[in-house]
Amino acid sequence: MLKRSIWLITVLTFFCVSTAVSAEPVFRIVYNIKENLPRIMDDGTAINWSKPGITIELLRMVEKQIGVTFQFIRVPWKRGLYMVEHGAADAAFHASFKVSRAEYGVYPARDGKLDPARSIYKMTYALYARKGSGVSWDGKTIRNISGPIGTVLSFAIADDLRKMGHEVEEEASVGINLDKLAAGRISAYADMETIVDNVLNKLGPRYKTIEKLHPPLREKTYYLLVSKTFAANYPQLTERIWDAVRDVQQTDAYREMLKKYQDQGY
Repeated sequence: MLKRSIWLITVLTFFCVSTAVSAEPVFRIVYNIKENLPRIMDDGTAINWSKPGITIELLRMVEKQIGVTFQFIRVPWKRGLYMVEHGAADAAFHASFKVSRAEYGVYPARDGKLDPARSIYKMTYALYARKGSGVSWDGKTIRNISGPIGTVLSFAIADDLRKMGHEVEEEASVGINLDKLAAGRISAYADMETIVDNVLNKLGPRYKTIEKLHPPLREKTYYLLVSKTFAANYPQLTERIWDAVRDVQQTDAYREMLKKYQDQGY
């Protein structure tokens, strides 16, 4: 607990100093250190600004449109949510809706309901199992599960699986989950389709015993989750940011940016 407190104080000090030297307001955004092609490129804390990923480029367009400085920092997903909750960051992406997150963060809404028109994008979750295991998914029921289902730590799909009555084990990475699945230590693995498929394509021989089940497990909508503190202090700016997320995605510049990633095979 002491180490976490010291870390949080250090991060807060860093952000306060960064804000103090700038005459412009700074909107502090955290996002995952794990790649999510083509939305987030590469693993790690570094950001390759020449090709950071679609979502980062979208938000940089938003930044220019509304005239507010954005500051990006990559951290493990669970830590990023902790930073939003405790005031060390103003927003995080990609966040699907969870009641627990809504206790400390706010999502774009209209007439009291989530506003998917101002979301960042939609993502499909898939279920993976060992070939010949007998595990099946028909769109309603997962059958022949003899042990826990793996997910990535703090991903919303874990709650969905628990509501379906399944035991869930959460791990820090895709690789750990795939290794556990290949070794038979979990019965199945649920995660974002594009992320897992990319790993399987890269490391095919290593995971040749693993297959993706159909149909998709879930489709989730992902948002820029803004801290309640920031939204309360800057309600109009918060709405402008979400509005710009929607509006930028309708521009020719955004479509040209998408084409750049598509031309590179993403």
